[in-house]
Amino acid sequence: MHAPPTVATLRILIVEDEFIVGDMIARQLTKLGHRVVGHAFSYDEAVRLYHAGAPELVLLDIRLNGSRTGIDVAHYLARQQPAVPHVYLTSQTDPATLSLARETLPAGYLSKPVQISSLLTTIDIAVHNFRSLRETPTITVRDGREHHIIPQASIRYLQADHVYVRVIFRDKPTLICRSTLSELADQLQQQTFVQTHRSFVVNLNHVERYDRECVYVDGTSIPVSRGRREEVFSRL
Repeated sequence: MHAPPTVATLRILIVEDEFIVGDMIARQLTKLGHRVVGHAFSYDEAVRLYHAGAPELVLLDIRLNGSRTGIDVAHYLARQQPAVPHVYLTSQTDPATLSLARETLPAGYLSKPVQISSLLTTIDIAVHNFRSLRETPTITVRDGREHHIIPQASIRYLQADHVYVRVIFRDKPTLICRSTLSELADQLQQQTFVQTHRSFVVNLNHVERYDRECVYVDGTSIPVSRGRREEVFSRL
């Protein structure tokens, strides 16, 4: 058996509460040249081994020892920097569990018993897609029902609206997400976006013109507050 040619050697963390299953996967991955940085059986072990081994991919069972699940591990991974893709390996395929799992934006989902050939293909696709997304900067926002992965270049500007933020595009409908402007701004490329006002963050690549009070994006005037003028105009 040979690893797919596009998959380089990876550091992989296995989070699986069945020793035999996890050990079988670890042995196969090691045989194919990957480095298994640990095998966790619980949430706490997964967190510890994540920090100790710096994995590039996490294979994640949903059911774990203890009260916390693999879905909880996935939420923890999503808060870390740099981000790490995860693939679910599980026998739980009921709609409620699948719905919760989808919210964590997994790079793949395999039902048990896991076939090694399917696992290798899923790893190949997951890592390729994840690296492609990193090369094309994105931002992840939630509109209350779904997560949306948006290329940052497509965003014209963000507008705070009470407890929501409006994400404005040119050629598709506005996306309204429940977040703060600063939370979203922290995900954006600092060299491309600038906050012009307490309620606005603008993509500098889409500014058409400006005057002392405003910048203009697709004909829309966006205010520039007095305290931000120097920074904004120095970057235009």
